[in-house]
Amino acid sequence: MPAIRNTVITLGTILLIAFSSGCQKNQSTDPKTEQTSATEEKKATAASEEKPIDPKMVTKPGEPMTAERYQAVKARLKQIGLAMHNFADQNRTFLPSVEEHPEYYDENGRLKVSWRVHLLPFLEQKKLYGQFKLDEAWDSPHNALLAKNMPDAFRSPDTPAGSDKTRFRVFEGTREENQQKEKAPTTMFPLGTPLGFRDILDGTSNTVMAVEVGPDKAVEWTKPGGLNIAHPRAEFGDAARGIPVLIGDGSIICFKRDIDDVIWKALIGPDDETRIDWRDIEIKHSTLSAKQSQLLNQLKQIVVAFFNYHETFQRFPPAEKDLVDGKPNLSWRVHLLPFLDQKKLYDQFKLDEAWDSPHNKTLLDQMPDLFQFNPQVKPGATQVMTFSGENTPFPGGLGPRIRDITDGTSNTIFFVIAGPDKAVPWTKPEDLAFDPADPAQALGKLSSPAYVAVMMDGSIRSVPVNLPAKTLVKLIQPADGMIVDVELKPYRPQ
Repeated sequence: MPAIRNTVITLGTILLIAFSSGCQKNQSTDPKTEQTSATEEKKATAASEEKPIDPKMVTKPGEPMTAERYQAVKARLKQIGLAMHNFADQNRTFLPSVEEHPEYYDENGRLKVSWRVHLLPFLEQKKLYGQFKLDEAWDSPHNALLAKNMPDAFRSPDTPAGSDKTRFRVFEGTREENQQKEKAPTTMFPLGTPLGFRDILDGTSNTVMAVEVGPDKAVEWTKPGGLNIAHPRAEFGDAARGIPVLIGDGSIICFKRDIDDVIWKALIGPDDETRIDWRDIEIKHSTLSAKQSQLLNQLKQIVVAFFNYHETFQRFPPAEKDLVDGKPNLSWRVHLLPFLDQKKLYDQFKLDEAWDSPHNKTLLDQMPDLFQFNPQVKPGATQVMTFSGENTPFPGGLGPRIRDITDGTSNTIFFVIAGPDKAVPWTKPEDLAFDPADPAQALGKLSSPAYVAVMMDGSIRSVPVNLPAKTLVKLIQPADGMIVDVELKPYRPQ
């Protein structure tokens, strides 16, 4: 009997194993199970194939940030800054109007989805933007599914590719009584009625717009809200020694994180009547020589001046006020002067006279250094020029508006540095004549295999001299509906 009992137990065990194996086999043939397994396998494969993050791009709490990482973050903040400027230009405020879109806000005056979502159309992400339900909460069943599609503009260099969390954040504020007993905003993004450029009374160049915080302070990119203005330093979390900051005028600066909260609040507040000397709190990062940095800074200052002009007059120069009988007497370079801290020089021009009138000619030798890119070019002449003529952003008469650039601002050339033989008196309303058959010939004699072109989104690109004419035509024409089939590299001065 014992032997028989042992045999039965053994057979039962075998049957149990066989039955279990059969169940597993049947499950594996189930289509849903196969699909799930395949999906998990793909995820595992993708994770294993994901490129490791460059150690130079990783921040460590309290330690210096590498120059390479700062440049990468700077590029992201620049994208965000230009998108914010373009949003404000179109909507007159940095966030959607409460009056026009009350359904976008909750009972506390906070957006239901993040400001980042509302920037999508200005980051070449209009299709993704159209999928959001802006009158629903960020974590509603519908909107939650879209969080996986975070654009790279909101991704820090050391944020994993599959993450939906961003470290680029703004300070959320309120309105508090100022010295004049008036309710003044404590940040550029107070709850309730949103601000516009006109509300930044301290000046956009003196006010913080956005920052990059430490990885422990990252949030879902679609989630509304912001950092607490009460204790700014604590909000940076495990950030590096320097905090990359987007300033209201579009410039990027790295501030020491350990400066006093009082100073941080002064930098963040748009209407506190405080000016901060940045020299003692700024951290410099650069892999460029002083000469290279100077050249790029010149170009960036011109770009910022263009956008500030547009903010003021709702178009790039010339505006209606700058025309006489429908034509400009002076170059757009002259009309940018008030936005280049050259108001005193601008006021010396007689705007109703030609550039070469006896009076205006006396101002030729006062050309700002910003327009000088080659010491061999004769004094008073510049190589900074736009393409002009039919089917260009500057066809003559009134300057363009951002909304006129329907091909996309990142696909359209703003201005270039032409060859020294093409230099013109900086006050003369003359630029590069556009010839669709051979657009490059207008650039003159170029000594390098590539030239610098600033795009209408503010990015600075390197354009090969041998770029096919048909491709260059697409880059010059702002509204031809043609796809630009070339990726231009960022410009790096020699």
